[in-house]
Amino acid sequence: MQTFPTHPDELTTDWLTSIFHAGGHLGENRQITEFESHTIGEGLSLLGLVQRVTLTSSPGDGPEAPGSVVIKFAHPLEENRAIAMNTRMYEREIDFFEHLAPHVDMRLTEYYHGAIDVETGLNAVVIEDLATYRPGDQVAGIDADEARLIIDSFAPLNAAFWDRCDQPLLDNCMRIDTSYVEPFLPGVFATWERCRELFSDQITDDVLAALPAYVDALRDLHRMMGARTQTLVHGDVRLDNVMFGQRPDEDPVVLIDWQAVMVSNPMQDVAYMLSQSMDTDIRRAHEDDLIAYYCEQVTGLGVERYTFEQARADYDIAVLWIMAYPLIIGGAFDPANERGLALAQTVLQRSTQTVTDRNLLSILEGAS
Repeated sequence: MQTFPTHPDELTTDWLTSIFHAGGHLGENRQITEFESHTIGEGLSLLGLVQRVTLTSSPGDGPEAPGSVVIKFAHPLEENRAIAMNTRMYEREIDFFEHLAPHVDMRLTEYYHGAIDVETGLNAVVIEDLATYRPGDQVAGIDADEARLIIDSFAPLNAAFWDRCDQPLLDNCMRIDTSYVEPFLPGVFATWERCRELFSDQITDDVLAALPAYVDALRDLHRMMGARTQTLVHGDVRLDNVMFGQRPDEDPVVLIDWQAVMVSNPMQDVAYMLSQSMDTDIRRAHEDDLIAYYCEQVTGLGVERYTFEQARADYDIAVLWIMAYPLIIGGAFDPANERGLALAQTVLQRSTQTVTDRNLLSILEGAS
């Protein structure tokens, strides 16, 4: 029997009151008396539905509920939910907030409540609303200063679990080279040929020619990722998941969306950000400096003996592996979505040019 709302139409003042009472975020003699729900951005995405819900609390003693929250719901269609369930994305976000976040010294959205039916994938996650922050735009990209701010935001996460991923706390985490690889591969296998057909003009010539060999080598690339130093990574550092503070009392950057958190090569987040969220000319000018900056940040947080040379090697294999993401984006492209077209073109151009610039296809020779 479902005990939580699975769609905005099912929200009630009673349920909202109960979760804020349970978390100590609303005085016991106060109630949520009214609420309004609005979609954020385009609303229904491939995997879920995100709502901003404004709240009105009754007078009384004790805490007043926040003026607004964000509530994330699973996609209403079973076939879409199945994509997320395949890699336990909905579960991973709730598990992160409830079990891992207390062990990480980084700015996170406040977590108020999470509920999931693991059989159906239906869920509801209630978090802080960062309405005054500026959301990133992956098509527009970032400059080097913004990249440093983003590195500052996730370096504490990486440092907290650096080379210590055998602890029981991480037993339920997806791991790049074992529990993650097989659920992930079908998404690439189902999309890469359509991506090549639709966007061949956005892919560098050497990568275009090597795509069949690249796809064939993906299992080995996962194993190579797992053979590097391992730590906990955000797993999805694209600009749509980056919020930039605009006021003096706000943090410079807050990462959102923890559905992809996993144990992996520590440079996965850096590689994703630089190879797909930074224009090519800017990346070329600042790439090595930003890799060195990441080394300095994690070293300052207690990581020992992580050299620039090792970071650069970790970065290269991560850039090559994460090129699979633009293939999925391009292959699943919806012709009716203008921003989706711009996003597919942009990330394919940036990612494949990075692979070409750094001669990363040579790694495939050692992947089999």
